[in-house]
Amino acid sequence: MELSERKKRIDDELQRFFSSQDIGEGEIEKVFSEIPAFILRGGKRVRPALFLEGYKIGGGERIDECLRASLSIELCHNYFLMHDDVMDRDAFRRGGKTLHKAYESDFDSWTSVSLAINTGDYTNTLSFQSILVCDFPKDRKFEVVKELVETQKRVYEGQCLDLILHETPLSKVEVEEVLQVHRLKTASYTVACPLRMGFLLSPRAREPASSEIAESLGVYGREVGTAFQVKDDLLGLFGEEEETGKPVTSDIEEGKRTLPLVIAYRRGTESQKEEMKSIVGKKLSENEFKTIREIVKKTDAKRESEEMAEEMVEEGKRAVGDIESDFLVDLADFIIERSY
Repeated sequence: MELSERKKRIDDELQRFFSSQDIGEGEIEKVFSEIPAFILRGGKRVRPALFLEGYKIGGGERIDECLRASLSIELCHNYFLMHDDVMDRDAFRRGGKTLHKAYESDFDSWTSVSLAINTGDYTNTLSFQSILVCDFPKDRKFEVVKELVETQKRVYEGQCLDLILHETPLSKVEVEEVLQVHRLKTASYTVACPLRMGFLLSPRAREPASSEIAESLGVYGREVGTAFQVKDDLLGLFGEEEETGKPVTSDIEEGKRTLPLVIAYRRGTESQKEEMKSIVGKKLSENEFKTIREIVKKTDAKRESEEMAEEMVEEGKRAVGDIESDFLVDLADFIIERSY
C-alpha cells in the first residue's frame, strides 16, 4: 500500500472519527468545528501511515481497527501545530489561516490565541481517545499510550530548546543544538514514535525478539525523522510557496535557527555575517530574501545540509535492512526528494 493510498484511507477514517464526536452545542461547537477543518484541508499523513507500517511489520492483520488507533499520532501532530503556530506567530498553514487567525473572524486577537491553545489541548485529548476506543488488548493499548506520553515529553523538551535558541544570537548557536531540536521535536514523533506505536499493537510485540525490532525502528525513526526536518529547513528557503502552503520567507522573518542558516553563518565572511544579522528576524524585502538564499548557497550550507540529510536517510535504511518493508525504504527516499 503506497503513501497516497494510505492517506486516502486515513482521511476517510478521520472523517468517520470526527462524525462520531459530540463536541457540544452553540458557540462551543462553532469553535471546535475548526478542528476537522484545520486537519482535513491538508497534510501528508506520514505519521499514521508509519503507525500502520509498524503494525504490519509486527504481523498485524486487523488493519481496519488499526486505522482508528493510527489517528492518535495525526491528532497529536495537529495539536502540536496549533500551539506551534501561536508560539511562532504564524498566520498561514496548509494554504489557509492558522487556527488563531481563523478565530479572529469572530473574536479579538487575545481571545483567538487563547481559543487556539484550548482547541489544541482538546485535540490532544482526542489523540488518546482514538487509542482507548480501539478493540485491542488493554495491555497493548497501555504500552501505546505510554509511548505517546514519553514522546510528547521529548517534543516539549525540544520546543523548550527551540524557543531558547530563538533568543540566542545567531553567532552563538551551534549546529549540534539545531540537530538536537530536530531530533527531539520532529524525529521523535514524526517517524520513531508512530512506527513503535504501531509495532506495540502487533502480535510480534509480545515475542522475545521484539526489543531488537523496536530498537531498529527507533534508529530508523531518529535518522529519517531528523532528515525530514532538515529537508523542511531547506524547503523553508528554497521551496515553492504553492507547494509548501506557507510563505517561503516565514522561517527567516521569524528568526528560526534552521540548519542551513546556522551553517551559513558559521562559514560566512564577516560581511556576510553582518548582512545575515541585519536581515534575519525582520520583515523581508524580495532583495533581502534573495541575499539570504545566495549566502546559504555561496557558503555551501545548502549543499552540506542536503548531504547531511542524505547520510541520515542512508543510516536509517541500514538500520532496518533486516526488516522486510519496501514502504520504509520508499518513504526515506521520498523525504529527501519531496518538494512540499
